[in-house]
Amino acid sequence: MRPSLFHTISINLKPSKLLLGLIVSVSIVACFILLYLPIQFFVKLLAITIIVTTSIYYSVRYALLVLHWSWQHLEVDSKGQLKFLNQRGETFMPALNASSFVHTTLCILNFKSEPLKWAVPPVILLTNAQHADELRCLRVWLRWYKQKQSDKADSPVF
Repeated sequence: MRPSLFHTISINLKPSKLLLGLIVSVSIVACFILLYLPIQFFVKLLAITIIVTTSIYYSVRYALLVLHWSWQHLEVDSKGQLKFLNQRGETFMPALNASSFVHTTLCILNFKSEPLKWAVPPVILLTNAQHADELRCLRVWLRWYKQKQSDKADSPVF
């Protein structure tokens, strides 16, 4: 029998200035490191262009949540089913991958991708004061879920 939650965990995701600052600072440091490497200028310029474009894309997607496929809402219902809503209004119920990272200040949720389908992008959650209680409940649920998944992996299949 599957245990049930007492209430649903519902989090409306909001843009994160901290995540934006982390992405921008890492890309600036990477560009400065490239400038000091003894390689041709054209290769440096190409690598810096790639770093800047990818950092813009990831900051718009994960930090600012502007793109149509950016996550807007996360919910765990009383049955323990994880649901996501993107900006288009599409609902996803992906299966969590064991490579998800859960910490008190940061959660990165990776999902299993089915063959012949698009991979579901990860979710990056930073702890903020607005959703502190809901994020705590989510972290407890995620640790319980990971423990349940590792117990299934250890048990023999007949």
